[in-house]
Amino acid sequence: MSRLSDSKDPLLWQQLAGLISAPNENSLNELVRFFAMEFNADSCALYLLDERTDELVLRCAHGDAQGQIDRFRLGQGITGAAAFHRKIIQVSHMQQDPRYVLRSNPDARSQFESIIVIPIKEGDDLRGVINLKSRTLRRFSETEIRILEDICPLVLALLNAVEVDETMRRRSDEVRALNELGQAMNTGLELDESLELIASLAADVLRARGAAIRLIVEDGSLALATVLTESGGALDPEYEKRIAEYVAATGEPIMIDDVRSTRDPSALGASMACVPLVLQDRIVGTLTLFDKFGPLGRERRRFSVDDLNMLFALSSQIAAEIEDIRLTGRLQELVRSEKQQGAELQQLYNRSLAFLQSISDGLLAIDKKGYVEEINAVAEGILGRQISAGERILADELVDDKPSLSSWLADGGQFNNRVITLRTVRGNAAVMANLQPVLNDEKRVVGAVLTFREMGEVGRLVNRVIGVQRTYTFDDIIGTSSVIEKAKELARISASTGSNILIEGETGTGKEVFAQAIHNASAFNEGPFLAVNCGAIPRDLIESELFGYVEGAFTGASKKGRLGKFELASGGTIFLDEIGELPTEVQVKLLRVLQEKSIVRVGADRTIPINCRLIAATNRSLMREVEEGRFRRDLLYRINVMKLEVPPLREREGDISLLAERFMKTFAERNGKVVKQIAPDVLSRLLKYDWPGNVRELENALEHAIALVRDQTISLTDMPANVIETTPSRDVQHMELGFERAKVNHHEAVLQLHLEALRAEAGDVSKAAERLGISRATLYRRLKEYGLARNSQY
Repeated sequence: MSRLSDSKDPLLWQQLAGLISAPNENSLNELVRFFAMEFNADSCALYLLDERTDELVLRCAHGDAQGQIDRFRLGQGITGAAAFHRKIIQVSHMQQDPRYVLRSNPDARSQFESIIVIPIKEGDDLRGVINLKSRTLRRFSETEIRILEDICPLVLALLNAVEVDETMRRRSDEVRALNELGQAMNTGLELDESLELIASLAADVLRARGAAIRLIVEDGSLALATVLTESGGALDPEYEKRIAEYVAATGEPIMIDDVRSTRDPSALGASMACVPLVLQDRIVGTLTLFDKFGPLGRERRRFSVDDLNMLFALSSQIAAEIEDIRLTGRLQELVRSEKQQGAELQQLYNRSLAFLQSISDGLLAIDKKGYVEEINAVAEGILGRQISAGERILADELVDDKPSLSSWLADGGQFNNRVITLRTVRGNAAVMANLQPVLNDEKRVVGAVLTFREMGEVGRLVNRVIGVQRTYTFDDIIGTSSVIEKAKELARISASTGSNILIEGETGTGKEVFAQAIHNASAFNEGPFLAVNCGAIPRDLIESELFGYVEGAFTGASKKGRLGKFELASGGTIFLDEIGELPTEVQVKLLRVLQEKSIVRVGADRTIPINCRLIAATNRSLMREVEEGRFRRDLLYRINVMKLEVPPLREREGDISLLAERFMKTFAERNGKVVKQIAPDVLSRLLKYDWPGNVRELENALEHAIALVRDQTISLTDMPANVIETTPSRDVQHMELGFERAKVNHHEAVLQLHLEALRAEAGDVSKAAERLGISRATLYRRLKEYGLARNSQY
């Protein structure tokens, strides 16, 4: 029993009021100690709600802290149940309660018999919970529960006071870090020493286990300038580099929280916070922190938005200091000797000319009146024309944009990662561009530099950052059956054209493998290959994913807008898998894109030209979808220029053995096993099985067998039970599938025959009917059945 008999006990309220009146970093520890002592509990723990993950995270504990669980999901365990239902729950025999999370582990280090959990609420919003546990049988009285309920508003007030105190201390730490950074930069340290000091300060302020700084060097790549880790911490530099490259390319910060990872506890990088180092809208590098320390000496390994804000506050000054040190170093080299100044200046001028011509982006230097002063070879290649030194040409004649470049120049404006349209010799072309004004000593605009990159190059950069692969070729398509050879031959023919392609086939037949093989064998193989699963994207987001959006297009839209998949695939191939899942309204816009070879971003009114090849795939009959009103007929005709049917595995006689052998060797090598053959009885079962999951199911079956096999031969006991035990019924299924397929093929053939007759007779129905050998009324009736009006364009 609690030594408190009345909820109005003045000593109780005085102690709590004292904690609230002077909050500090130990206030919450004092709170749980107070609860444990006042209510005679063996343990007291405070959990706060993490709204990002809907989890209760341990903030502090008194008593047996080592026996506390770090986090609960809402509804998990007795503690999570009290939080979920927002009501006090007490259990006298908690180890017998089915909700007890350690019930299946009787050897757990700390065992408790009784528990009471009190939710802390602010209105209807949950802030956290307090749980009190005892090792002996215990049940709280109504008076004690009333006391706990009366105390909750004071606990909430203390939480708010502690949050305000933590915010003030965080701001104080930020100011201290900025001051220390400024003082350190004025000590005349070299760049390497300065970067080590910056990394140390950033890690110290945010209580991180490590920090890394990367700088953009002359070739545009990110070089690791310094890395600081605590003793014994191992870092994966390639993983960190990929994150940093993405941040540098997009200008957007990243927080990665992998706190549930089973990685080596001593390894760094389970959680990261990476921000760009920006100087006047120009990214000069990145700053990455690893693994933030948590309370109670444990590592919570997650960063917050407040941490990002502090990093941003540090990043601008860090970028300025780095650039100042770099500039100082360059100037010192130039003025080292008066006799060498002339030669060095000439060398610097020559170097700038070489830099102008060697950068991978197109570049235009524009004077204050908008005339082109300099142009590099890349820009001339994109425009398809050369501009001589004496030629006077306005930049607005080369760039079609609203507002015009002359307007940006007059206002002294600048932009980054903006899609503009160039007037090239080959027609309009969309490019990703940056505009940087050039200022004189009086800070007046005297010109500008426009750099741009073709959208295909942007797509390839995104592919490298996010790891998109297009590795399959026709050599990777295994099989010697007539149906697969016919499909491969048709695919090779399709690859040699620039036409849209529709790939039909059941699930698991390898439609994306064919799409990648076609891309790699086509004229688009130097461009990106972007695969989009139309069925996996929410209906409300698919339009913005395909066509992109501009700032303010909808609630939650990025301030910089976003490129769509069609723009990123420029110069390459976009693969729309499960195209039959597209909503009708998006089908209309896709049809317009295919007709006009241009897109309009969501929320914009400007068209952007695109140049990419479309390959679509489906496991349905799109003609049947058209008949049932779920797919547009005109869109089907537009994407079905070249049609490729990938045969199911059950129709590929002889290929099952080849595929099984290949998968056996692949998975055996991957698992470090020596497996030489598949037993004859196993191979016989494989040949009789119907394979509803096609090649993918066969691959999974062999992976399963390799995982279980103990010698050099795969036996029946190693194979999945459904493959071995299923009674074949292929003849009936083949007859049914063959009949359905024949119906669809007949329907499509008759439709195509009627359309060709109408085209041959220039739309004259009477002559077309005569050519077909049917009556005019019959032709009218069939056109109506196919949904073709009399005045349609045939």
